[in-house]
Amino acid sequence: MSKIDGDLRERLLGAFRGECRERLQVLSSDFMKLEKRGDPKGAALLIESSYREVHSLKGAARAVGLGAVERFCQTLESFFSVLKKSGLIPSKEVAGSMIGWLDILEDLIHKEDSSEASLSSAPIVVALAKMKEFTESPALISCSVNSHNSESKSEVATKGDPDSSCDLAEITATPARMSMTETVRISSSFLTGLLLQTEDLLSTRNSQKLRAQEADDLNSKFSEFSKFFKEIITEKKSSANENEASFYLKMEKNVESFSKRLGQLASVSYKAHWELSSKVDTLLSEFKSSMLLPFSSLLDDFPRIVRTLSAETGKQCEFKVSGDNVRIDRRVLEMFHDPLMHMVRNSVGHGIEIPEDRLAKGKPSAGKFFIDITQTERDVVKIVIGDDGRGIDSEKIKGLALKQGLFSKEEASELDRRSALELIFLSGMSTSDIITDISGRGLGMAIVRDAVESLGGSVAVTSVLGQGVRFVLNIPVALTSFRGIVVESCGQKFVVPKSGVRKVVLVRQEDIQSVSSRESIVYSDRPIPIISLSDVLELDSGKVEKNTFPAFIMGEGVKTVAVSMDELYGEQDVMAKAMGPLLKRVRNVSGFSVLGSGRLVPILHAPDMIRTALGVSSGAKGQTFSHQKGEKTVKTILVAEDSITSRTLLKNVLEAAGYRVLTAVDGLDALNKIKAELPDLLVTDVEMPHMDGFTLTSEVRKMSGSANLPIVLVTSLGSQEHREKGVEAGADAYIIKSSFDQGNLLEVIQRLA
Repeated sequence: MSKIDGDLRERLLGAFRGECRERLQVLSSDFMKLEKRGDPKGAALLIESSYREVHSLKGAARAVGLGAVERFCQTLESFFSVLKKSGLIPSKEVAGSMIGWLDILEDLIHKEDSSEASLSSAPIVVALAKMKEFTESPALISCSVNSHNSESKSEVATKGDPDSSCDLAEITATPARMSMTETVRISSSFLTGLLLQTEDLLSTRNSQKLRAQEADDLNSKFSEFSKFFKEIITEKKSSANENEASFYLKMEKNVESFSKRLGQLASVSYKAHWELSSKVDTLLSEFKSSMLLPFSSLLDDFPRIVRTLSAETGKQCEFKVSGDNVRIDRRVLEMFHDPLMHMVRNSVGHGIEIPEDRLAKGKPSAGKFFIDITQTERDVVKIVIGDDGRGIDSEKIKGLALKQGLFSKEEASELDRRSALELIFLSGMSTSDIITDISGRGLGMAIVRDAVESLGGSVAVTSVLGQGVRFVLNIPVALTSFRGIVVESCGQKFVVPKSGVRKVVLVRQEDIQSVSSRESIVYSDRPIPIISLSDVLELDSGKVEKNTFPAFIMGEGVKTVAVSMDELYGEQDVMAKAMGPLLKRVRNVSGFSVLGSGRLVPILHAPDMIRTALGVSSGAKGQTFSHQKGEKTVKTILVAEDSITSRTLLKNVLEAAGYRVLTAVDGLDALNKIKAELPDLLVTDVEMPHMDGFTLTSEVRKMSGSANLPIVLVTSLGSQEHREKGVEAGADAYIIKSSFDQGNLLEVIQRLA
């Protein structure tokens, strides 16, 4: 195909990326099922499905001029052609290789490199050679099944006979797709735009409701006035002359006519409101339904990811999911992907133990990572994520927080276990002994909490040391519009998301008690603090005494709090508006909405309100900023690397990031330079002449002046055995060269230096 340039190529690539995501998900699911070697008839359909997906990917790659992807798919298609014609089921080992090929294909597609040079890397060359070997020698793939089954599979795979005796409902193949006449492919951003425009009608509907209520109130008041006016007219008419009586009669008819027209207006307004509400609700419901996807659509890649991470870390891990048919907004799923990835990496990376350690503790050799999804309310989905690994050491977390200066020893001693576990959501907190390319930077759970709370949700953690960990997340079913409660404090109205409120209670002055010098009320047989919304938002209130007032019960467990307000006006559908980049993160406020009156009101952020009410600010003591005079201190990094190419690359990356860089040609040279001048951090290779990186790390740890020197190992040795050896030697981080990313390296150095 001739080279395509300009806007046309960008449009084609955009469509290609979307198609690839769908087809790679299908292939990932098919390959994982083939590895389990289930029903032969089901396997035949999986092979047929994979064959078609690879063929379509090949054609799509050719259309956008990605020759490398096309060639890789061509070879993989030939492999599946042999599987299909020979009636073979790949062995578990071959299926494992297929999953590896899929990782390579995904990487090739992501790079969008059309040159043949992109196929010259060792993993790709090996993969292509293996595919050709299997294609030329089918006996290596698997033992052929008996002729009857082979014939049956071939017939199913090639003809797709609808009258086939196999029950498709029992086959674990991918779900049947709708025909082309039943579906149409449109941009998800276009659909999102239509949904947002439809949600804008919520403000119009709320405004129409308010106008209808005002018309009804006006009609009621005028009816009362009309009765009073008639009484006066009747009294006047009894003593009036003929002309005056005629005038009073005319006035009476005019008032009656006006009253009738006003009544009709109120009735029409109410009918218009009802019709508009019905149509907006129906339209919005249909659009929201079109945006909802089953949670399983997010999880398609995760079995393969868990498998790959388990193999890299030398562990065994079972991935269990329940409730994945729960439907949720596509935009929420997209935003939840990265947080879920961090949780998977944490569990597999340093939560679940290696098989030997698990067996020694009386556990099965294979660890369990589970996800349970349930829809607890109309607008809220509860997600429980956990594992049966080593759990979280709360004392270790306390020690790390103490080391970072988050609180004093006295404050640390007063922390209970549950409060200590909450510290893992602060940036820089990690129970891992070493930083790897998988986990250990202490950022994952902070990212999870920020992402969940940005969705208007909440996250909590429980853990038993040695038995595992459970995270409970509550997230909204859909974004933008939600059910909100309109409240007032100090003359200002606010909207609080209903999902952030557990219960609404009416508090009397006599219900308030003083517990530990804090105003409290009794809820569920225990005291919880109560604080006014004006104090949470730091508003200037007149402190008007009221005998009773409404309050929200918010938070869970030890973080339960009551927040009181002056008035509560009820709940309504709310259309959220973002505050823009200049006000991206304002404490206690997540956005704005327009009430039916046209008034712009803030939408309050429930998790921030809880933290503020409890005297705990988000990120308190975790990071501070100050304006300092004088020159900035430049940190020194020593790079020990025997390869001149790698040494130069690392030196250039670090100098570009603003560091002063010293270099050493091997471990012995590095040790001598450390004795002469102590750097702020050491980056070292492992395999070097005269002294390897493990020995260098051990020697540095023995020296009194450099015992606490941060050390980062950057090496091609990626096995679990070598990682553990790095931990034993005293390294702080372990980065694999095959997955080297300068952003990750700089992030690790910034944290350690």
